[in-house]
Amino acid sequence: MSSREPSGEPAPAPETGEERAAPPARASAGERAGAGERAGAGERAGAGERAGAGERAGAGTRAGARRVAALLALALSFGAIAGVAYQRHAAVHLRALPRVPSCVRGARVALRKPVAASGTEPRQTASGETVYLTPGEDRAVACALQLDEALARHLAGALAEQAPAQRAARLSELVRDRVPADPAHDRAASAAYMMASAALRGLPDDVPEVRAAAEELDRHHACRFDTRRPCPTRPPLPALVWLTGVPAGLSLLGLLWLGLAASAARTRRWTARRGR
Repeated sequence: MSSREPSGEPAPAPETGEERAAPPARASAGERAGAGERAGAGERAGAGERAGAGERAGAGTRAGARRVAALLALALSFGAIAGVAYQRHAAVHLRALPRVPSCVRGARVALRKPVAASGTEPRQTASGETVYLTPGEDRAVACALQLDEALARHLAGALAEQAPAQRAARLSELVRDRVPADPAHDRAASAAYMMASAALRGLPDDVPEVRAAAEELDRHHACRFDTRRPCPTRPPLPALVWLTGVPAGLSLLGLLWLGLAASAARTRRWTARRGR
């Protein structure tokens, strides 16, 4: 029998199990949609954070590259100016010692021996006079002749002097006045100094003129070449070398510091990856 309401309308049919389960199903779908939205929002936020971190890292990399480029430009430009200024100064006042003929060593050994007898070997002086030298002195003149004929004649005249004071004065004059200051004559100047200083050692060192000549030879040689002895007349380094060399050095130190910092950062990242 069909049931009716008191008003006479048919009573609604009782709910089935599927109809009773429908509202929870709709609620679960809403929950899943909300969870998906939250997950999507989280992913978008994470992607945004990663993008922001990537942008910050890229900006930091570009800033570091600009610093490196600026320091490198400073180091190269100032270093080039300082290098040119120093080379110009060194070309005049700090020239390196040139190589001399191997015969100079043998001549030095022979000239250090005191002269005990008059010479027998004829040689021509710069004035055209014929003098007679010992075999050791003649050997030194022959060695000087390989470098410059005028130098050899002046050396022959100096070695022909027998009095210690006059001999010392002529040897000092040989190095000071008889060799041009041009760098093209540096080999002759170095050889003349080596032989003249050796000849002075064969003279009595208690003669004031001999000591003065030896000091003058050393001073002149030190001012012409870059030696360990000081030169009182050598001018200091130009101010331009300091004004540009110091910034160039500081720029190089900055580049070194940036390189060390970058290496340390890479090491930390590598250690962090290894620890995962």
